[in-house]
Amino acid sequence: MLLPHLYSDVMGHSLLDEADLRMTAPGGVDVEEGAYYRRINSARQDVTDWRIGHALPGHFIDFSPVSAPTMIAVFSGQMHITVSNGEERQLARGDMMLAEDVVGQGHMTRFIGQEACNYLLVTMPGGLK
Repeated sequence: MLLPHLYSDVMGHSLLDEADLRMTAPGGVDVEEGAYYRRINSARQDVTDWRIGHALPGHFIDFSPVSAPTMIAVFSGQMHITVSNGEERQLARGDMMLAEDVVGQGHMTRFIGQEACNYLLVTMPGGLK
C-alpha cells in the first residue's frame, strides 16, 4: 500500500514522495499483484502515543518539523500540507500520511474546506517497519 510520505533531505528541506507499507493476507501470506483479498494487514508497528486533533477551517500552522515520525489519519474535513520546495498535498476524510520530516524547516499545514478537520496523530518512534 502506497502512502503519501513527508520527509527531510540531508539539507533539511521537506519533500513529498510515497512510502510502501508492506501488506500481507491473513496468515502472513504475501499479497500478490492483481489478486483479490477481502482483508489485508500491515505488520504491527511500534507506537509511543496517539492524539486526536480538531481544527477549524482557516487555521494555519507555519513551517515546523514533527518531533518524531508520525502517522496522520484524517477522519473529517481537510488539511492542506505544503513542503519547503512548494509541493502540496491535500488530505481529506479517509486519507493517511506518514510524516517523517523531523529535522530542518518542516512543513506548513492549513485547514481548509467548510467543516472542521478531525484527525489522528500516531507517534511511531522507529518509522514504518
